[in-house]
Amino acid sequence: MTAISLGMPSVPTKLAERRKSRQIQVGTVPVGGDAPVSVQSMTTTRTSDIGATLQQIAELTASGCQIVRVACPTQDDADALATIARKSQIPVIADIHFQPKYVFAAIEAGCAAVRVNPGNIKRFDDQVREIAKAAKDHGTPIRIGVNAGSLDRRLLQKYGKATPEALVESALWEASLFEEHDFRDIKISVKHNDPVVMIEAYRQLAEQCDYPLHLGVTEAGPAFQGTIKSAVAFGALLSQGIGDTIRVSLSAPPAEEVKVGIQILES
Repeated sequence: MTAISLGMPSVPTKLAERRKSRQIQVGTVPVGGDAPVSVQSMTTTRTSDIGATLQQIAELTASGCQIVRVACPTQDDADALATIARKSQIPVIADIHFQPKYVFAAIEAGCAAVRVNPGNIKRFDDQVREIAKAAKDHGTPIRIGVNAGSLDRRLLQKYGKATPEALVESALWEASLFEEHDFRDIKISVKHNDPVVMIEAYRQLAEQCDYPLHLGVTEAGPAFQGTIKSAVAFGALLSQGIGDTIRVSLSAPPAEEVKVGIQILES
C-alpha cells in the first residue's frame, strides 16, 4: 500500500501585519517601525526622593521593564531628574502636568523623552515653538498623552463627552502644532478608562497618522480587573498590528504591571 501523507493545518504566526509607523528613539530603545513592542511602567515614589525612585526603577528593570515614566509635578521633582536619568539603567520619561517650565527642565536634565498632557498644561499651545526647538536641539522625543479625564474644554463642548473622535482630534491637533515647527519626533497616546472607547480611538488614530502609538487604559483598577481590561484592550489592538509601546495601569506595585504587560505580549 502507498503511504498517504496527511497535511496538518498551518498555524498563523501573527494575526495581522504590523501597522507601519515612523520610528523614534527613546534613549536606547527604538519605538515604532519594525522595533518590538516595548513594555513601560511608572514609578509610584515621589520623584524628588531620588534614592527611593532609583530603587523602584531597579526593581522594574529586573522585572523586564524597558522604559520608565516618572512624575514631575514640583520643582523638587524637576531638580531630581538629572540624577535619576543619569543613574537609571533604562530610559526615563518625565511626565509633565500643569507647568510648561518643567518640560524644559526635563529636556535639559537629559530625560530620554517627555510626556505632556496638553489638556492640563496652561498655555501649552503658546509654547510649542520653544518646546519643539528645545526638544529638537537635545534629540528628545515628545509623547503627546491625551487623557479622557483632562480633555480640552472646547472639545468636550463640541462632542459632549470624551468620545473616540474627541480624543483623536485633540492628539492630532497638538501634533500639528509641533509639525508646524518641523518637529515629528513624536509618540501619541489617547487613553480612556472604557476599553471600547479606547480601542476605537486608537483605531481611528492609527488610520490618520504614522506616529508610533503608546497603548494604555486609564484607571484600569485592581490587579485582577486591570489585567482583564488591559488584556482585552491591548489584545484587540495588537491583533490588528496597532501599538508600539504598552503600559498596564494597575493599583498594584509597578513590577506587577510589567509582569502583566510581558504576559500579554507573549500571548
